[in-house]
Amino acid sequence: MRARPYLLLVPALAALAIFAAAFALFVTVSFSTATPGTVLTHGPATLANYRSVLASPLARDTAITTLRLAGLMTLLTALLGYPLAYVLARSPSRLLRRTVLFGLVVTFLSGGVTRAYAWLIILGNKGLINQTLVALGLSPVKLAYNETGVTIGVVHFLLPFFVLTLLAALKNIPLSLEEAARNLGASRWQVFIRVVLPLSIPGLVSAASLSFAGALSAFLFPELLGGGRVHMASNVIYETILTDFNLPRVAAMAALFLVLALAALALLGLLQRRSAHLWAGAGAKT
Repeated sequence: MRARPYLLLVPALAALAIFAAAFALFVTVSFSTATPGTVLTHGPATLANYRSVLASPLARDTAITTLRLAGLMTLLTALLGYPLAYVLARSPSRLLRRTVLFGLVVTFLSGGVTRAYAWLIILGNKGLINQTLVALGLSPVKLAYNETGVTIGVVHFLLPFFVLTLLAALKNIPLSLEEAARNLGASRWQVFIRVVLPLSIPGLVSAASLSFAGALSAFLFPELLGGGRVHMASNVIYETILTDFNLPRVAAMAALFLVLALAALALLGLLQRRSAHLWAGAGAKT
């Protein structure tokens, strides 16, 4: 009887085992040598592929660009998503809550390709925004096929995930704490800064971690909205395997990027745990 609850974990563990086995096979390939002119590999095991990737300026620049853009996208998602999550959690207007929620959920009803091309129609050189600027007598601006367009597209994609994740954390903050602070003379801004924001930091870090992971692995929006000019990790790996057919080197590149991404996510996880302990200790003192 006691073992039955653990049986519920079997499907999830089986799925994780399959993905882990596939990745282990991929990493194994990274230690082999490519056969010229084919996609075949042969031994013996070697670290030459890792040395080649680590010495490559393209790989270093790609890693820096990916981390920089992922951080920027996460920051923008948080700045836009926190107010929306707070409205959903605290607004007394049912109409406003439903409108915001509809605007977030409706994005799930269209595929990524559809959204990417929709942003091209809006941000393109002859898109809606530039046509409006020209009609007003202003100069057009470059919004597509660069980092600006990629950032807008990815932030739009990540926003619902961030808001819905943070919403659960804000819902768990008792409304009585905010009412008590206002009864003690705190303004709405002071209530937010001293009560809501500190208590929501663990949820904020969780939502930011999810957004950061999504930004790190972004492929479709950099590919379409970047026009080949924005080199993020997934796109460089894709282009490398198409041009070189060197599967071991691409596997080494993917493994190193994964380690880098896991290290960044581990730092966010550490920040989440430290913030949770910090505010738990502060609450105990008060």
